[in-house]
Amino acid sequence: MMMNTRRKTARFAVGAAAVAGLVMTAAVSANASVLLGIGQGAGACPANQVCLWSENDFVGATGGSKFGAIASNQNIGDMGKLRRDGALWTGMQDTASSVVNNTGSAICFYEHNDYGGLQFRIGPREKWPSVPSWINDRISSFKYC
Repeated sequence: MMMNTRRKTARFAVGAAAVAGLVMTAAVSANASVLLGIGQGAGACPANQVCLWSENDFVGATGGSKFGAIASNQNIGDMGKLRRDGALWTGMQDTASSVVNNTGSAICFYEHNDYGGLQFRIGPREKWPSVPSWINDRISSFKYC
């Protein structure tokens, strides 16, 4: 009887630890977000977000298959995976021309997926109405750096 009680207690402890881990993961994940189609102008970038627009001067494409704009508070390793159901939104791989960093950290934009290739780094709260020509329409990933 004593052995059964110990096994049950051990199983309960392991189960409780697993549930606690899931709750913590859910709490962390709930704060991460990617917003699609945030609107025009640098002021459309929400607080604590990194924003990218497909055209210069914080303007998003209004037609065709390009994204208009996105905002994120997390690292994005593959801009091509950002999609929305419907004909207009197909991804933002290699389309960004203007960016805003509305965070308190530096952000590094990369030419290739998974943070590879050329790197363009901007500081906290910087706004770039036109990214340099060597990275224009070439951003494939970005992360806090």
